[in-house]
This record gives sequence, structure tokens and C-alpha cells, in this order.
Amino acid sequence: MKKFLSVSLIVALTLSLLLSGCSKEDRPSNAEGKIETVVIKVESYGSPADSTRATNLKEAAEELNRILEEKGDNRRVEVSESHVSSGYEEYNKKFMLAHKSGGGADIRAIGHSDVAMLAEGGYILQLDDYVNNSEWGKYVKDIYPNLWEAAKWNGKIYGVPQDTEVRVVYFRKDVLKKLGWSDEEIASLPEKIKNGEFTLEDMTKVAKEAMEKGFVKAGIYHRPNNGAYFSAFVYNFGGKLYDENANKLVFDRKAIKDTLDYFYRIAQVEKVLPSGMTSMEWRQIHKDWVEGKVLFWYGGTWHWGEYQKVDYHSELGKLTEDYMFENMGYALVPAPTKGGRPLTLSSPYLYVINSNTKHPDLAFALVAIASQPKYNVKHAVNSGHLVISPAAAEDLLYKENRFLKDVQYMLDYTTVQPNHPEFGKLSNALFKAIQSVEMGEYTPEQAVKWLEEQVKNDIKEIMFVN
Repeated sequence: MKKFLSVSLIVALTLSLLLSGCSKEDRPSNAEGKIETVVIKVESYGSPADSTRATNLKEAAEELNRILEEKGDNRRVEVSESHVSSGYEEYNKKFMLAHKSGGGADIRAIGHSDVAMLAEGGYILQLDDYVNNSEWGKYVKDIYPNLWEAAKWNGKIYGVPQDTEVRVVYFRKDVLKKLGWSDEEIASLPEKIKNGEFTLEDMTKVAKEAMEKGFVKAGIYHRPNNGAYFSAFVYNFGGKLYDENANKLVFDRKAIKDTLDYFYRIAQVEKVLPSGMTSMEWRQIHKDWVEGKVLFWYGGTWHWGEYQKVDYHSELGKLTEDYMFENMGYALVPAPTKGGRPLTLSSPYLYVINSNTKHPDLAFALVAIASQPKYNVKHAVNSGHLVISPAAAEDLLYKENRFLKDVQYMLDYTTVQPNHPEFGKLSNALFKAIQSVEMGEYTPEQAVKWLEEQVKNDIKEIMFVN
């Protein structure tokens, strides 16, 4: 009897050791083989047309669940998604507050320039091992290398590229016709901007003419709150905001002064931009643009999709593409000087994974599957964004999209914001300086002086040039 008990004990111990040696991935999710539902919380940000950043993951969950079933994995993913279209700073703050209490969404869509800040704070997972060594890495191996660079901090991957875009200058073809422009002249405007023949100064003159003749209530509009467009102007005036070799932010006095001069001039001198532009509501801005009350609009490619999804026009509601092609054109941001090189700016969006998530493997699997062309193209075409991989770019639906085909060349003229943990402080201060000169509270000289003092106090290490 004792011998029998000893043998039984040895067998039990051996089985226990064998089971404990199994990896978490190899053993079933529960002892009885029951199906375990894992809820993955997803949150995304963007215009209403960008909601596919979240809903694509919900659709991808169906594909992931089929794969899990085939593998004999008893877990099934259920996605709880939300999409936010206003208050990006609040969007991030809400997450960081929840994270400190051990919560927050498992997967988030963010602008790439926030990667450094979130990585430094320990809010998001490093993903190199998942990308390079997991079974799900095959779904993301085709993503453009330059987009992967936008997803890195200190050489490590912290996000998976979700889309990219470019900022454009939209113009009203119908208003230009009222000014006497021929169809040929209107059609050639993007090329003239590309060649440096039509500058910011030319744009201001045409905007003023349209206002003086009563064809529009404003010549130029831009976004009402902080965003990447304002950084783009510093680049446009020949400046830089980041030194990669030193890994430091840069305060380029001359380019920043030129940028402030430009916004001061169009708001306070030529008065083609409302001095209270930064106090306007988003909806009013979009409404004025789609109804032809503004000649030039510093927007983004994603707005092309948004205007077909949201009823901003008081009579037409949502716009048709036919109406838009007939009445709206798009081009690069003009250069400041004749013969200069125009530019745009891209701010790739990324999926990042919460470091608090209890299911990092499933969160990454979901993101990886949703990166396939069938999901990415759907998002790009519906929202006016550019795809993340060559395979997606070859998709027939994408290749046949006239608008996306028209703006593809702009990627040759693009740049990106610095991925630095303190860039948000520089960006916010720059926006406040622009706001002050537009409202006439500061001259450009005063605003530069204020801005320099602000960043000296707020940013630990920043280089001052020019």
C-alpha cells in the first residue's frame, strides 16, 4: 500500500512539474477547456470619418477569433470601442490618469509625436519582440520602413503604424472663377505651387482680392487649436525643431520669427484671416468652408473624407465627391519665396498598447491583423488617409481613388514633427505665440521674446540657433 502511494505521489509530482514547465501560450486558457471571453478596450481619436481606427479592430476580432479556434486556444476576443473627435490633449490626459490607477484602454490610436512622451512615462509597451518574434509579426512586416521610424523612441518600437496623411491647402474653384480665373489657370495652380511660382504672398493677395470684391467673408482659415500645421510653417520658413544627433529640441529664432510675422500679417495687416481664428468652433469653420465663404483652407487630406460623412453644409448636408471635385481644389503649402520648395507635413497615427493590459499578446494580435490591406484600405479610402504598406497601395480600391492618387506625390515634400518627450511643451507654446500675434496682443518681436523665455523655463534641454 505504501509502495502504491509512493508511486502515485511520484507520478503526480512529475505531472505537476511538466504542466508548470508549459509556456503560457502552450497551455489551454482554463483547465476545463471552456471558452474564455477576453474584452479588449479600444479608443481612437480623429475626425468622424476616422472612426475606422476603432471599428477596424472590432472587425479584425472576428478574424482573430477564427484563428484562435483553429489553434485550439480557448480565448475569444470581444472589442469594446470608442472614438473621440475633439480635445486631443484631454484624450491623452484621461488615459494617463486612468493608467495611474491601473486602468486605461488596452489599445489606443495616437499621433506619432506622443510616442516618446508615453514611452518615457511607462504608459505603453515596447513591441520589438512582438513585431520580430511573434506569430503575428507576419501581418506587419510589409509596413513602410519610414513609418516604423515614426513608431520608435530610442531605437525601440512602441507602436504599429495605422495610417499617414498630408496637410494641404484647399482652395475654392468657384470663387477663383468669380475672380476671373479660367479653368486652365485653376487646374494649373497645384503645379505652380509645386514649382514655386505661386507663393504665400501670392496666396495672401488673391485672398484679399476675393474679400474686397465681396466673394468671401474670409480669405484664409486654419485650425482653431494647436496642431501639426503650425510646426509645418517653421519648416516652411527654413527652420528646424529638433536635432537628431544631439537628441534635443531646437528653438530656431529666425524661422519662428518669420512664422509669427506671417500669421501677424494675414490677421492684423492684410486681415484675410479672422483675428479671432483660434476662438472659432470647429463646426463653424467647416460650415464656412463647405459653403464657399472662405477661399483658402489650411486643412488635411482627412477632411476630404470628413466632408462626405458629416452634414456641415446647411443645404446640401453631406457633400458628394462630384460636388467637391467641381468646387474644391488642393495643393501643397506654398513656399514663402519665388522658386522655393513647397512642403507639407505628415503626422502618422499609430496603435499603441497599454502597459497595464492583461492580454498583451491578444492586443498585439488584434492590431497586427487589422494592419492588413483589406482593413487599412477601407480606412484610407473612407477617411482620406494614405495607406501603410506597398501591398495596400496596390489594392484596386485604393489605386482607383482619384483623390488619394492626386495627393500621393505630396509625400515627396513631407516632413514630420519631432518625436521627443518634451515636444508638446514647445508646440503648445508656439501655438500660444501665434494666437497672441493674430489677436494683436503681441507684435511678432514681443511674441518671440515671450516664447523664448517660456521654453527656457519649461524645457530641460533645448538648443537655440539663429
